[in-house]
Amino acid sequence: MGDFNAQSKRIQELIAQVEALPDDSARRLLHACLQALLSLYGDGLARVLQLAGNAGAVGEHVRTALLQDKLVRGLLLIHGLHPDSLETRLQAALAQVRPYLKSHGGNVELIQLKDEAALLSLQGTCQSCPSSAVTLELAVRNALEEHCPDLADFEVAGGQPSDRPQLHLPAGAPQWTVIDSFGEMRDGEMRVLDVASVPVMICKTHGNLYAYRNRCPACESELSAGTLEEATLSCRLGHRFDVKRAGLGRDDAGLHLNPFPLLALNGVVKISVR
Repeated sequence: MGDFNAQSKRIQELIAQVEALPDDSARRLLHACLQALLSLYGDGLARVLQLAGNAGAVGEHVRTALLQDKLVRGLLLIHGLHPDSLETRLQAALAQVRPYLKSHGGNVELIQLKDEAALLSLQGTCQSCPSSAVTLELAVRNALEEHCPDLADFEVAGGQPSDRPQLHLPAGAPQWTVIDSFGEMRDGEMRVLDVASVPVMICKTHGNLYAYRNRCPACESELSAGTLEEATLSCRLGHRFDVKRAGLGRDDAGLHLNPFPLLALNGVVKISVR
């Protein structure tokens, strides 16, 4: 998928160069060439699905595998060939991520789908915990980007009240880094990683993982040198923070850890520090 995304970006750059050509006839010729090429590949993809559909049980198995493949699914959507509607794929994406949300004490429901924009509702204990709320919203976003790249927009109903601490998250869409060979962590454990030259401390409490910059905002010491008891993280000099509430200072609300989005889904752990 990384190569596919890089190729897509390159195509967009080339199209932008075509649009910038001063010769109008050259632009029209290149547009016609591009449309003909897209039509050719679209017809080819349609023929592949037709042949698979006519090949009985084996063909249906191949067809299902094609529809579940991220790269092929994206190409089918580009050519308008995916057999499932946007709402069907949206519900499938929510169903896929729902067990993960429930493991964090939350859930998600589709309230409305209109003009290719979805209104969702996050439910459960995640509503009262800003760290979980943002993490679960990112889990939903990740599932939607995979299954519904043609979804124009989505909104989560019932935003966080202003008196809750806000997460200092990277601007724009998260750039995920998969943590290879992460393994299991026990409750109360802390683990230090270097992610894209950023020192990260990952800890686990009440069955959930949380990630923070490995630095105490009060004394600049490494958080990993401190202790974690229940949801309270204390640096080695005794400054205390609430892990579940996005690193809010327990003794000084003006102090706040720097959290990072972290997803542990389907056995894959990934984090965004950019």
